Amino acid sequence: MKETLSHLKSRGLLRDLKPLSLKTKLGVEEFYDTGRDASNRNISDVPTVSVDSVRARVDKETYERWLNNGSSSGITSSSSSSSTTTTTTDSSTKSDSLKVVTLFSSNDYLGLSANARVRRAFASAALEFGAGYRASQLIAGYTNYHRTLEEKLANLERKSSCVLFPTGFAANISVLQTLAESVFIKRHDDSSLNDRVANVDSSTLEVEIFSDALNHASIVDGCRLAKARVSIFKHLDYDDLEARLKKSSAKRKIVVTDAIFSIDGDIANIKRLGSLKKNYPFLLIVDEAHSTLVYGEFGGGLAEAQDAQNDVDIAIGTLSKAIGAHGGFVCCSEEMKSILLSRGRGQIYSTSLPAPIVVAAIEALDIALERPDLANKLWRNVHYFYNDVLRSKHNSNNAVTVKKNKIVSGCVQSAFDIRDSHIVPIFCGDEQTALRVAKHLLLRGFHAPAIRPPTVPDNECVIRLAINAMHTMKDLDELGAALNKAFSFSPGESIFTSRL
Repeated sequence: MKETLSHLKSRGLLRDLKPLSLKTKLGVEEFYDTGRDASNRNISDVPTVSVDSVRARVDKETYERWLNNGSSSGITSSSSSSSTTTTTTDSSTKSDSLKVVTLFSSNDYLGLSANARVRRAFASAALEFGAGYRASQLIAGYTNYHRTLEEKLANLERKSSCVLFPTGFAANISVLQTLAESVFIKRHDDSSLNDRVANVDSSTLEVEIFSDALNHASIVDGCRLAKARVSIFKHLDYDDLEARLKKSSAKRKIVVTDAIFSIDGDIANIKRLGSLKKNYPFLLIVDEAHSTLVYGEFGGGLAEAQDAQNDVDIAIGTLSKAIGAHGGFVCCSEEMKSILLSRGRGQIYSTSLPAPIVVAAIEALDIALERPDLANKLWRNVHYFYNDVLRSKHNSNNAVTVKKNKIVSGCVQSAFDIRDSHIVPIFCGDEQTALRVAKHLLLRGFHAPAIRPPTVPDNECVIRLAINAMHTMKDLDELGAALNKAFSFSPGESIFTSRL
């Protein structure tokens, strides 16, 4: 263990946690008055606290750790437990000891996690049901609310059915593992078998998975765990994919891709993949994690925006980004759902999502459909940042550049130009430059961490900016000015001594 820690530290790969403390103006004792009958509590008792999903207050100690890239396990002693980040509603700490930061690091793209209706739905469900039945979905953890959420998600992705998972990571791993199986069930009386129902014989010669080179880590791990041959095609290079499909002798082929790539914001060409399916039949899996509720007229994601939902066999997504809740989902056919329920270990052996989370996700989906202005506001911010901030107003010397060779599909059919995405990678190159820029931004009140190896290759570090519907134009202007200053220092000059 010491050798591992030493190695990680020497390579600059030892990461830390920044503990968050979410407090309200009302203390727990006030809200849960022990003299009151719990049955008499109702949603009107919930503190009506204003929450800003893109702003937080950071105490001095945590702020210093952020600035200096300090290391912490995330465990605090009683003497240091104040080292936390608090919401702007925390009144228990003196305001002069807190610093306000604007978050360009959150994936809550529409701000729905802090929406008043979503919070009230969550709180109401928690008061009524607690966490809900604590068992796996196949045992006793599946409720009518889980079923309602599945139906709404299936409709969103234009699929006949849906399966909920504890996380999007679990969904990707389970789908790839399960679909790579070539299943021949043989009954056994030997109770010592890990799988007492069936022994699964899988041949790597029968299944081949084709995965984009920059797919998310959950897809990468799913491919590693799948009992199949794995072929990695060049990032968004569909000619390379076609050449590999031509050479493949596998009986069953699976192509898997992110819709929007999480670091670079690159955009897949799902329509092109649909065309390839006609000549080289394969199962197409698309991870819509960063595009659900953001792309498409009804928020169905990139496939909807490209008029390609019928080409997608399995749409995977998460409830924890634009939906503002927690969990993962897989939208597919009824037959595929039966297979996943029977063989998908990520949901079979996991406790079901808590009822309040499910109810909150349902409310968030309803709000997104009722209020298309949320997604429109996000895209106005995106286009303003690209066209008015990065490309002109604050960047006349072209010091700030979006990551080199940023790739776009250019085939999206929608009312807005999405050659730009809501994920903006600011190219820094080496790790030290990225850390300096991140520190510079933090000193000016912006939280946008450096993305470093192993998440990205050496010398391809970026500052990943996540544009949010809740950001104001003032936020974007001030961020642009801060970025311009961060990249304007002379070689060898410290931007933290001469520019502050």
